[in-house]
Amino acid sequence: MDYRLHSLFQPLQINGTTPGSRYVECLPSAAVLPYVACYWESGTEEWTIDGLAELNELDVMEDVSVTARVLPDGCSDILITNDLMQGELDMSYCGNYTQPFAFYKEPSKAAATNGTGTGYTFGVRFFPGGARVFHGMALDEFTDRRIPLEQCWPGTVGELQELRERMQQTTSFRERVRLIDAYLNRWLNDALLYRRMPGSDLLKNVLHRIFTSRGQSSIKELATLETVSERQLHRSFKPWIGISPKRFSEVVRSHQVLACIQRGNVHDWPEIALAYGYFDQAHLIRHFRAWYGATPGVAAQEHQQKLSVMYNTSRISSGRLRS
Repeated sequence: MDYRLHSLFQPLQINGTTPGSRYVECLPSAAVLPYVACYWESGTEEWTIDGLAELNELDVMEDVSVTARVLPDGCSDILITNDLMQGELDMSYCGNYTQPFAFYKEPSKAAATNGTGTGYTFGVRFFPGGARVFHGMALDEFTDRRIPLEQCWPGTVGELQELRERMQQTTSFRERVRLIDAYLNRWLNDALLYRRMPGSDLLKNVLHRIFTSRGQSSIKELATLETVSERQLHRSFKPWIGISPKRFSEVVRSHQVLACIQRGNVHDWPEIALAYGYFDQAHLIRHFRAWYGATPGVAAQEHQQKLSVMYNTSRISSGRLRS
């Protein structure tokens, strides 16, 4: 992977600012940066997660508010969830999700928490294609799945248990970042999986073309430019990203539309639709709703107070973890 790809694709995630909720992000050290988009952490009380079907209903309920959205972005994550009330820490790996999810909370409960946390979820968000460098497995095996970390991650049971115990001893986001970053650096230096896996150069080229075209290049165009067949492109791409190049291009295009909304360009939806390669406004709304879980109009209402504070802003360079 190439860290310069990060400047071409900075996926947006929608994070709540209600009382009792928090979210923070930090870039990794230089050695890990080509593969890891960021480290992040969130924490609230009594969060509930629901899929797309429930999300559409929640948007119109007066006593429930959406405080965060998890959007398909081509990334995969290590999730470390620490329940301080129960004294339990869970480590898992999430593949590339193809459907949006929402977290929501009743406002009355949010106000009653007064910011007292009961735990946190710490995450390693791998840039598209980055996770395979570490675990060496095809990403399409994990699409829309969350599994225990020990079932897929390299290393002995003892090594993962040591990581679990050391993570439980941490008391701050900074401590957890340094612990995980050191762990990933060791694996990167020891495994050298990247040198042995075919298709990495093709992947970088295709990702660059998808990002620079804002997800609007056809699969035929991508295959022709890389002098491979469409079948070869699909077979090489999917194990690295977890989904087909066509579907990933649609994800990239949706993120570009959301970035446009973030900049406040919401005055002419038909013009936006044409600028991003949709047939018309209805086509844009249909695709965006399937990806976001709500219409572009709802996204325009949410964008001001619910965007990530570091990775998705101009402050991205200030959050680097230094070795």
